[in-house]
Amino acid sequence: MVGEPLWDRGSICEQVHSGIRERDGKIKFPESGVIIALLLLPLVFWWRLWAFGPADRAVIAQGDFTSQYYPLHLFAVRELAAGRLPGWNPYINAGQPGLADIQSGVFYPLNLLPNLVAALLDLPFSVELLTARIIFHFSLASLFTYLFVRHVACRLGVQTPAARFAGVVAALTFTYGGYLTSFPPQQITILETAVWLPLILLFLDRAFHTCHPRPQLIFAGMALACAILAGHPQTAMYVVYTALAYGIFLAWTLRGGVRVSRLFLLLVPLALGMALAAVQLGPTWMFITRSTRAHLDYDAVASGFSLAETIHLIYPGDNGGSPQYVGVLPLVLAMAGFFLGQARRQVAFWAAVGAVVLLLSFGGHTFFYDLAYLLVPGFSVVRNQERIIFLFNFAASILAGYGALTLVQPLPRLARERFERFWRGLGWVGIAFLMLTPLFVQAQHRSAQVNLFKDMLRQHMLLLLFFGGSVALFTLRRTDRVRRRWLVTLTLGLICLNLFTVNWQFNLDDATSGEPFPETGLVAFLKAKPGTFRISSMGLLPGGAGAGAVYEIEDITATTPLRLDAFQEFEERVDLWRRWQLLNVRYVLDQQDIDRPWLQRVYEDGKIKVYRVSDSLPRAWVVYSAVTLEADLALAVLNAYDFNPMAIALLEPGGEGLVLSGGPGSNVQIVEAAPGKLVLEVSPSGDGMLVVSQPFYPGWRARVDGKQAPIYRANYLLQAIPVNTDTHRVELIYRLDPLSAIVSLTALVACIIGLVVKRRPSYSARTG
Repeated sequence: MVGEPLWDRGSICEQVHSGIRERDGKIKFPESGVIIALLLLPLVFWWRLWAFGPADRAVIAQGDFTSQYYPLHLFAVRELAAGRLPGWNPYINAGQPGLADIQSGVFYPLNLLPNLVAALLDLPFSVELLTARIIFHFSLASLFTYLFVRHVACRLGVQTPAARFAGVVAALTFTYGGYLTSFPPQQITILETAVWLPLILLFLDRAFHTCHPRPQLIFAGMALACAILAGHPQTAMYVVYTALAYGIFLAWTLRGGVRVSRLFLLLVPLALGMALAAVQLGPTWMFITRSTRAHLDYDAVASGFSLAETIHLIYPGDNGGSPQYVGVLPLVLAMAGFFLGQARRQVAFWAAVGAVVLLLSFGGHTFFYDLAYLLVPGFSVVRNQERIIFLFNFAASILAGYGALTLVQPLPRLARERFERFWRGLGWVGIAFLMLTPLFVQAQHRSAQVNLFKDMLRQHMLLLLFFGGSVALFTLRRTDRVRRRWLVTLTLGLICLNLFTVNWQFNLDDATSGEPFPETGLVAFLKAKPGTFRISSMGLLPGGAGAGAVYEIEDITATTPLRLDAFQEFEERVDLWRRWQLLNVRYVLDQQDIDRPWLQRVYEDGKIKVYRVSDSLPRAWVVYSAVTLEADLALAVLNAYDFNPMAIALLEPGGEGLVLSGGPGSNVQIVEAAPGKLVLEVSPSGDGMLVVSQPFYPGWRARVDGKQAPIYRANYLLQAIPVNTDTHRVELIYRLDPLSAIVSLTALVACIIGLVVKRRPSYSARTG
């Protein structure tokens, strides 16, 4: 009867057995159509990135995306095109490991394959191509989340059409919620890492509920390797912990002695993922232990959301950009999921995950994070604890998917009364929000901060609109006045309208802002100068501090947060003039008038002035005297006015016993200078020490006239190689340790064998 609640029509068992019914038959939710729609929907969300009309076209706003990640990716493509791995990047911070900076994502398959194609075909790598990867990973986030939720729902006994509906709700909420649409497009490695979590969980769930888990475990390990290789260790750590927690949960929910044996299955994908990613993890570990990230303390890592930012769960920031926000209807559906008997354990697990990570996202503002800092490996070495809100968004999306099932399938008899109370509670909450409206209007008229309250009023009106739609949707569900397919359509439409309205313009900028890396007169002036030298750009190159890699101009500045600890110490404790001198800085950019006797203004481009450093040292020179000093004393001597770096080298302990002789009159010529390679012709007048203005770092190998030679650390930061009167040719080459690559290659072969070789049937199965 129309107007009668769905659960009063016939027996519950009969309705569950017959599936999701309507007066005109079952809901049709074709799999192929769902997948195609989810894959193409990011093109709608990001339509301004590919709009044909120039007036409509937008770009990703300038920030980390253009100033940090694009230069790193461009450098990798160029090195691959030159037939080299991007091992050493000479264009930032006076030179530092390139591939070892995990943010470059060199071995991430979805970077490596297109980069290799671009290199082989000699295709240019543009900002637009990197932008396309953002859209593509939004498609992956939707697809993987959908597949995971649909699979679990089907496993729990939910009819396939309803399971697909739950998967779509979860996919839309996670993909277009506040997290993925806020800062991950700017910091693309976060986006590329986060999207693999649902796929890892899918394979784990399948492995725990099958008699032959080997293929699923291998696929889970490969997906985990992709998450690690994508280039954001902090997010990868969250992925690993979530996968472990979910695996333990799955083992706990199994019956009998199977629990313990299945619990050990978790070690397989974890070991495989780490082994496959070893080719990246090995160099990265070496770099991080020698970087500024190796010495973080509590104050450096404990930052997180302020408690007041909890309001962003229902009131997003202006034009989006609130990582906590998952939408109004998804939040309501997440609460409705607690009435779903079939998935009660899943709901409890994801509710617990959401609560834990929400508390952790506040960082040091609550003591809960302090416990994680003390007890959980990894939380004491990563910054910006608010990034864990990624897992809150994911958990809320899963709960929203389960809650959506209450709209299209019968509820257990015991849940009906609670559902009635929930429906009435929604109405009262809606009335409370409506009564708050006059306060926002009055605050807007009376406050001097009109813009602030105008934005708050706008968000409040959006809340009323979408909360009212949610109440109306549950009212229609309760009274059964519309067909199930219309409930499905209204639900998906309301979620898309909510999340697209709030988040779709965040990270976008008008395309008329211009090319991020234009070939200006300033760039042309610097590139036209002959010789091998560095500049101090102060971030004033077009495109920002990371633009040196784009223009192939060696710079001593950068935007990357990973930098050598020795370089940071050198920069902080050595005087500016001496620093420029030792780092082979020939030109300095500034917006101020800094004319000095040793700084000659040679070019101006608008407000930017270019100065030539008159006494800059060359890239390499020979000295005939060396002193061994501890680091602190060496830094003090470097700042002494009477210290002459062309005459003496300050070596770290371990350089004792070197016999030097000779005197001035040496000649050093650069034969070849390329990333990771420096070839010199040296004609010393005696036994001396060749000082190379290049950061000392493991992996550099020196050959003098074809013979291996030691490299010493000189002047705290630089390299030094013993040479003698007969020396003619010195080669410095940066090589990666092959051990990590061997481990990854072995793991890859093991995965292939594990997938290709079929499991032998048991004796009883063969004999029938």
